[in-house]
Amino acid sequence: MSSRLVLALGVVLLLQACSPAACPTCPVQKCPDPAPEAPAQPCALLAEYQDLPRPQNVGLRSEYRPEFRTVLTGFFSGFGDRISTRLTTPDREVVTLWKLARDSGASVNAQALWLTRDFDETWMSAGDLEVMSDAGVLPVLLLYYFGGEISRSSVIQQRRDWYFFLIRVAAVAAIHRPVLVIFEPEFNDEGNEAERLALDWPGFNEIMIDGMYLLRSMAPNVLVGLCPGDFGEQNLERSAGEAIQYSDFIAYQEMRAVTRESGMTEESEDVSDRALAYASFLSQKFEKPLLLAYVAVSSYDPEGGRWEGYQSDVVSNLFDMTGGLRDLGVFGVLYFELLDDPLHEGYFGPAEKHFGFMTSSGKPKPAFKTYVQNLAQRPDLLTDWRPE
Repeated sequence: MSSRLVLALGVVLLLQACSPAACPTCPVQKCPDPAPEAPAQPCALLAEYQDLPRPQNVGLRSEYRPEFRTVLTGFFSGFGDRISTRLTTPDREVVTLWKLARDSGASVNAQALWLTRDFDETWMSAGDLEVMSDAGVLPVLLLYYFGGEISRSSVIQQRRDWYFFLIRVAAVAAIHRPVLVIFEPEFNDEGNEAERLALDWPGFNEIMIDGMYLLRSMAPNVLVGLCPGDFGEQNLERSAGEAIQYSDFIAYQEMRAVTRESGMTEESEDVSDRALAYASFLSQKFEKPLLLAYVAVSSYDPEGGRWEGYQSDVVSNLFDMTGGLRDLGVFGVLYFELLDDPLHEGYFGPAEKHFGFMTSSGKPKPAFKTYVQNLAQRPDLLTDWRPE
C-alpha cells in the first residue's frame, strides 16, 4: 500500500470518526446531517466516558499470524532515538544508528524511533523501515505526541490533530513486515496534579482505542501497545484497562540520572530489580506480552564520575535477569540511547545529554563494551523474526 493511498484512506476514516456531527453511540459512522433547527450532538468524549460499541476490526490482533507470534514470544535488544545521527563518514554519508551499532560489534535486532508531533517523512520513510526490516532489525515507533504535559484537557482539545498524526505515522508504518507502535510513553505521569490522567479519566481508553482502529485499518502489520512509566503500582485500569485489552502488548520504561532525587543509589541493581518488579505487576494485572521499551541511565556525574560505571553495571544486571524477565512475558529490552546528544533537553536537565552508550563523537563508553560482551556470550538470545 502506497503512502498516498494510506493517507487518503486515513482521511476518510478520520472524517467518519468521533466528531460534533458523529453519532454519540458509534465513533466511526457519521450520522445524517441534523435538521437545521436541531443542535448537533456533542462528541461523547467531550462529556463523559461511555463504554461505546467498538468497530469489529478494532480488536483484531495481527499477532495470530505466525510471524507476529514470533515477535511477541521472541527476544529483542537494541537502541532507541532516531534512525540516523548527526555524524557523517569520511565520505560525508549520514551514519545510520542500527548500522553503527552492528559495525561496532553489537548484533542488535531492534531499533526504537521516537516520533513527536513535529514528525514528518523527512525524519524517516517507509523505505527506511523496509531496509531495517529486511536486515533483521525490528522497527519500534514510540509516539510521543502529547509529551510531558499530557492531561485530560490536552487530549480532548488535540484529539483531532492526534488522529491526523496517526495517519502520517501509518503512511510510514505500512510495510510488509511487523512494526511495533507504542502510544504515549509515560501517559500515567502524575506530575500534572490538577489532571492526573492515569487515575482520574476513563475516557483515555476511548481515544486510544479509536487510535488503534485508525492505525490498524491503514497499516495492518502494526502491533500496538501503551506505555505506562514505572511510577509504582498505580490503578491503571481506570484510564487504560480497556485499551490494554485491545493492545497487542504493553511497553514500560526505567530512567535514572544523578540530577534527580529519584536517581539511582549506589546499588546499581536498582534498575534491574525495579524492571523485574514492574514487569511482575503488569503481568499479573493484564497478562500481556511486555516490552522494556527504554532503559535510560545517564553517565553524567559532575562530582565523582561513578555513573559511567553504574550505566555499565545496569547493562550487566539486566542481561543476568533475562531469564526472569522472559518468564514474566518480557520480549525485549531497548536502551536509550546509542549516542550522547549534546542538544537534548528534558526532565533530567544536563544529564539528558549523556544517556548514550557512546559519546557524541562515537567513542564507546564502558556500557557499550559490556553490552557487546554480553551479546557475544549469548549468541542464541536474539530472535530471528523474519519470515522465510
